[in-house]
Amino acid sequence: MAKKKDVLLDHEYDGIRELDNELPPWWVYLFWITIVFAVVYMFHYHVFKTGDLQIAEYNKEIDPNWEPPEMDENGNLISIYRSPFSSPKGDITPFIQKQFASFVGPDLTSDALIMEAMRRSDEKTLNKLKADFPELFKQLSAGGAAIIPKKAAVKETIEPMEALTDAASISKGKELFTKNCVSCHGAQGQGGIGPNLTDDYWIHGAGMAHVAHTITVGVPAKGMITWRGVLSPDQIKQAASYILTLHGTNPPNPKAPQGEKFEYPLQ
Repeated sequence: MAKKKDVLLDHEYDGIRELDNELPPWWVYLFWITIVFAVVYMFHYHVFKTGDLQIAEYNKEIDPNWEPPEMDENGNLISIYRSPFSSPKGDITPFIQKQFASFVGPDLTSDALIMEAMRRSDEKTLNKLKADFPELFKQLSAGGAAIIPKKAAVKETIEPMEALTDAASISKGKELFTKNCVSCHGAQGQGGIGPNLTDDYWIHGAGMAHVAHTITVGVPAKGMITWRGVLSPDQIKQAASYILTLHGTNPPNPKAPQGEKFEYPLQ
């Protein structure tokens, strides 16, 4: 380092002289690294467009079929991606339309969705829907549609299924649960909008076969979509197998029991 008198500047204020010290080498190197990084980042994401920006990554995460907008050689927009999870001109998204079209029909509306929920709900939910939407209930009744509480419906045969126990499948199941289920069932399965998955009580049956079946067909009357077509059969098995591992974990702030109590271990 140069002697103090060699780096003194003429600048003085209140008797204080300024030193012309050089910046530390690590600071200079870091400064140049940030410049190089910024140039590489700009060319990678904004010039050559070889990388996805955050909005593109998000769109691909929620919809694997996402495609960026198409532009012609003059920069005019040719086509634009329409998300199946948004409906700017209505209240029914294409995703919901696809999920419910099999039993409501192609002309799905919010009224049709509510009336289908009335058809499929249990007695308690049906009474609430009748109170909230009396005109739709009258319309449904006038049309001669049978409204049968779920408890009186014919019980569907569910084939036995063995749970997956290998670490890889449980890990995949946890990823699927974290991505798709925590918003309703909680990060630890403690329940929220949806029921608690860690206690001895089950609304739609306990065990691997029933859990996988519920995931597959959904519970439309309670707002749970069918995951058939969204998740593959193997993914449904992985998610169901992971859910079974949550039993008895006693997470904090669990939701109150719902449904029928089952004796463990299950027979």
